Amino acid sequence: MFGYDLGIDLGTSKIAISVPGKGVVLNEPSYVAFDTETEKILYAGRRAYFLQGREPKGVSVVQPIKDGVISNYSLTQQMVHYFINRVIKRNIFKPRVIAAVPALATDVEKRTLISVIITAGARSVCLIEEPLCAAFGAGIDPIHPSGVFVVDIGGGRSDMAVISQGSMSQTETVSLGGDALDEAIVKYFKDEYHVLIGLRTAEEIKKAIGCAVPRAEAVTMAAKGRGLESGLPEVIEVGSNEICDCMRPVLEEITSAAKAMFERTSPQLVSDITSGELLLTGGSAELYGLDTLLAKELGLDVKVVSEPNLCVAKGAEIALSKMHILDNYGYSFKTKEDVRIR
Repeated sequence: MFGYDLGIDLGTSKIAISVPGKGVVLNEPSYVAFDTETEKILYAGRRAYFLQGREPKGVSVVQPIKDGVISNYSLTQQMVHYFINRVIKRNIFKPRVIAAVPALATDVEKRTLISVIITAGARSVCLIEEPLCAAFGAGIDPIHPSGVFVVDIGGGRSDMAVISQGSMSQTETVSLGGDALDEAIVKYFKDEYHVLIGLRTAEEIKKAIGCAVPRAEAVTMAAKGRGLESGLPEVIEVGSNEICDCMRPVLEEITSAAKAMFERTSPQLVSDITSGELLLTGGSAELYGLDTLLAKELGLDVKVVSEPNLCVAKGAEIALSKMHILDNYGYSFKTKEDVRIR
């Protein structure tokens, strides 16, 4: 092998890299721990993720990508460079990369992402919208003429689109996702119980007992935090239906955006979609009852795809083999000369 082609899902919560013929070979949290004086990363991925909230003096842990957009160029470049090297190892040939990008990313955001990935070690980069990659990863044929409704709910944002004939007919983006659900749980504990909990604890609560619709049989769990008034450790017994209620405003915004996009879709595509299924992808797709909520609000059958958190990375891998089709829709690999990188 003279070089690698890579598919990259560079999200707010995780980075996943796929290789044609091998599938997803890397899936790590997109967190970095760095020296606050030199801004050099010390750890990336899981080690940095578990260090958040426990940082020693002189070390800070951040997500260099916020709401699907690069918020720190240098740290993102270092993180991507680290993970690409983990995949290609000592291969002297630079890889071509297909990277997923938010559906409504601006030209500036796209150029910045291309710049980061090329500076991190890629030969050239092609950007494809996340809902399109998610559709490919869910098994939709790129040249399928019928309409398919895809909702991809990630950590920082939710992308949704109607896909037809290898391109997006309608698209919508909401800057809300799994992280916003975690923050809603943190706020609920602060307001209701006067207890501060960490984002890691909130995420554990969401995964363990969180739900988009009330459970038939409510479940509870004990959550540990620090009392606002006493400053001492406290343990709170919280129920699943409480968590459902506190997350409802975030979920309502996501479903409202899906409804608004559906209303803009042409009647023929609506007919295609209603005779099929809405594909639910992204790391938050596995939230209990989310498919039921969307089915009720939109009047559609909803399918949570297999391994929804890896769907976009799998789709980027498939797109690498379908570039002869995607070329017809304006997708192409960009080099550093095309984006004027120094």
